[in-house]
Amino acid sequence: MKSRIVPLSLLALTLAVPAGAAEPQAIPPAQLDTLQKMIQPQAGESRFWQIPWLLNLDEALLKGAAEGKPVFLWSGAGGSPHTVC
Repeated sequence: MKSRIVPLSLLALTLAVPAGAAEPQAIPPAQLDTLQKMIQPQAGESRFWQIPWLLNLDEALLKGAAEGKPVFLWSGAGGSPHTVC
């Protein structure tokens, strides 16, 4: 029984994968303005930038301690957030 499962699984996977992706189509110039407006952030979508973020961690820690609030730390691109962990 087990010997039938592997070939049937491989057959199912082969049939599930599309043979090839279609070539991308050029965007007609008449639709370009409409698409650009749809892609741009709409009002209320970029609320992240409305927050008065502090860019200096030491200042944020002092302010958080003074106000009794936690500090949200976001580090990207593999950079060290403040010191070596």
